[in-house]
Formats: sequence, C-alpha cells, structure tokens
Amino acid sequence: MSLRRLVTNPVLLLCLPPGFLIIYAKFSDILGRKFLLLVAVAFFTVFSIVCGSVSGMTQLIVFRAFQGIGASGIYAMVTVIQPELVRPEKWGHILAAVAMVTVVSSVLGPILGGLINDHGSWRWVFLLNAPAGALATAMIAFLMPTHFPNQGHPEAYVHLRAKFSRASLARLDLLGAALLLAATVLVVFGFEEAGSRYPWASAPILAALVVGAVLFVTFLFWERVVGRPHRVQEPIFPLRLMKRRIFAGLMLVGFLTGPPFMTVLINLPQRIQAVDGVSPFDAGVRLLPLLLASPVATAVAGQLVTKLKVPPFYLAMFAASLQMLGIGLCSSIPYQSGAALYGYEVLMGFGFGMGLISLIIYAPLVVDREDLAVTMGAITQIRVLGGTIGLAIGATILNNHLASHLPLLLTPTEMQQVAQSLSFVNGLPDATRDAVRQVFADGYNSQMRAMLYFSAATWVSAALLLWEKKPRTVVDVKI
Repeated sequence: MSLRRLVTNPVLLLCLPPGFLIIYAKFSDILGRKFLLLVAVAFFTVFSIVCGSVSGMTQLIVFRAFQGIGASGIYAMVTVIQPELVRPEKWGHILAAVAMVTVVSSVLGPILGGLINDHGSWRWVFLLNAPAGALATAMIAFLMPTHFPNQGHPEAYVHLRAKFSRASLARLDLLGAALLLAATVLVVFGFEEAGSRYPWASAPILAALVVGAVLFVTFLFWERVVGRPHRVQEPIFPLRLMKRRIFAGLMLVGFLTGPPFMTVLINLPQRIQAVDGVSPFDAGVRLLPLLLASPVATAVAGQLVTKLKVPPFYLAMFAASLQMLGIGLCSSIPYQSGAALYGYEVLMGFGFGMGLISLIIYAPLVVDREDLAVTMGAITQIRVLGGTIGLAIGATILNNHLASHLPLLLTPTEMQQVAQSLSFVNGLPDATRDAVRQVFADGYNSQMRAMLYFSAATWVSAALLLWEKKPRTVVDVKI
C-alpha cells in the first residue's frame, strides 16, 4: 500500500480504533463530556501534525492509528452531546446545524483531498488539521460549560480534581474497556485483511477472528459480573439493555445498515474509476449527490420529528425502503454509470442519512438518561463494525469475480498493474479495455446485490423489532 493510498483511504481512519467509540461515551459519564471531547480533539490534532511530519510507512501507520483514536472520540462525543444541547422540541435545529456542517465538509472534503493528492504533497492532508484543531480546542475550552450537561444543577457539580479521585477512577471499567478494544481490533483486522492481504483460511486471519471472538465472549461475561448490584465499577456496556426489544432492534438495525453504507461510500467511487475511466478526483465529485443527500435527509428528519412529532419508527421504515430501492437500482447498472447513477445516489443518500439519524433520535426515547451516552456509543460502534464486515464481504465478492474472469483477458503482468492502479485499464487496447471494464462492472454489481440482502434484512428487522401499536414520539423522551 502506497503512502498516498494510506493517507486518502477514509475507512482506515475510522476502522482502526472503532472500540474507542463506546469507551469514550461511557467514560464521559464519569470524567465529563467537556474533558473527553478536549482529549479527543487534542489526540486528533497532535497526531495529525505528527502524521504530516513522518518519514516512513511504519511511522505513518502507527501515528495514523493514534489520530484515529482522536477521530473516533470526536465522532462519539459529538453524537452523545447533540441531544443534550437543547430541549427535545429544539432537536430539529441542532440536527439541521450539524447537517449543514456535514454538507460543507462533504463538498470540500473530496475536492480539497483530490486537489492536494493530485497537485501537492500528501502531508497537507494532515497538516491542515492543525489550525482547525487549535480553533476547535479554544472554542470548546472557553465556550462549553465545564459541568455540561448538568449546568444549572448545583447538586451535580463535580470539580475536576474530584473526577480523578481514587473513588471516581474506581468507577471506570478498565478491564472491560481493554477486552472490548482488543476484541474489536482483532475482528476488524481479520475482516479488513481477509481476501486481500491474506487468504480467508490463512493462520493470521483465523487466529485474529478466533481470538477476537473469545475476547468478546470474555467481555460479555465480565460485563455481567461488573453489572451486579453493589459493584463500584460501572460496566462499559450494561447487558440489561439488551433485554429491551426496541434497544436490541436498534443495535441490529445499526449493524445491518453498516455494510451497505460503508460499501457504497468506499466502493462506488472505485467503480466509477474502474468502469468509467475517470481520475480519483472526478470520482469523488461524482459522489457528491450521495454526500449531499445524506445530511439534507438528516435535517429533514430532525424537523419531522420535532415540528410534526412524526415517530422515528416511520422514518426508519421509510429510510430502509429508500435504501433498498437505491441499492437495488445501483446493482442493475449494465455498464458505465451515466446520469442515472446520480438519481440512485440521491435515493441511497436519503436512505442512509434518514436511517442513521432515526436510530440516534430513537435512543433517548427508549433508555434513561444515565444510559444515553453508552447507548449512542454502542449504536455508532455496532454500525462501524457492521460496515467493516460488509467491506470484507464486498471485497471477497469482487476479488473472486475478477480472479475468475480477468485471466481470460489479461496477462499476469497486466493483472498486477491493474491491481496497483485502476488507471492502467485506460491504456489497454479498445476491445480489451471495454471487456475489462465490463468485468469490473459485473463484479461491483454483484457487490451491490449482496448489500441489497443486508438492506432487506434491515427493513425486516426494523419492522419486527421497532414496531409498536403506538409508536413513540419526541414527547416520550426520557432525558
């Protein structure tokens, strides 16, 4: 993997440390939202600067993982903080504001990233985070109340020194955090590398998946022990929550939404490059309909829930239907994408945006305030884990398809060059180039059909587990 590919691969930043999402969320209940958010921003900013200054691949991989720890913390804390900023009837405004920020970043991200990648040094991808991180740190430090979200409640005030007292630190489930983190890293590694760097049946993959599964079972056993009455420690994930049907439904729907979302986000630009023969920058620009539709759907969902009191259940079902329709249409593209793809992207973007935010809106309706942070962290983490597994499944489908069809068209040397750079396809003779592009198109369509099954499972799970005779609305919020 080249430095440029490692730098510009958006999955690596999120998938390297996914176990930290729920850990940040739970620890913020004890150490405070503001402190954990500052820690996350500091990690992200400092290690962004370090990544932009390294001189070798190994250093970049290591420090990019630390940068990802900060990124996962920012993602987790912003998700947790959103519903605590205002009263439930004002959620629509907060969601709309965050959606607008997402719109701007979604537009500027691919454009600036492509320009930097094509015309400048890859180091600026990291170094530009320094001034942004410094500004964010200053704003959080000076504008965010120290006792958020408990300002105005003197009985809830806890001084910073008290938060790090022996009694306070004893509440941290450090062993549970270590078990969850180790299990998640091993499982993510196994699914990320299976079928690409290592065969599925290879010793490294089997060892990672088996050990990761054992550690996850151990984590569940430990959480049951910690969750007993009169224990000082607070479990990272209270297992009692899984006894609630709707909570279990949110977790399952989040997990099943992850594979289609991540596969479309990562593999659709690759399809455009391989089949349409465009540059990475142009492929990123062509993804804008999806990137823009998703935050717009988030803002619309927020207004529907708060202004019109529409139950999140209906939003979740509508979103799952749009997602299914968009992915089904996307899996039927015969060859080059054409203008129809933009319409399919809008359908998928609305489905993903409305579906993901409906799960976040659902959380305060089904859990008490003391469980809200860990619930939102768990939903976010399970979706990332599902996305990682979906990427592995999609990569296996594509690689198997290419391995069985490309040798009929290309020499081993040409296949190696195609594997290193999709732009090599553009230099092949016309007849061979078109045949190779058709093979790629069929392979990516097979990926999408597999994701269609996940989307159908999402719809069924939401219908069965989230349904109620009287669906909950924002007036039923428990925080």
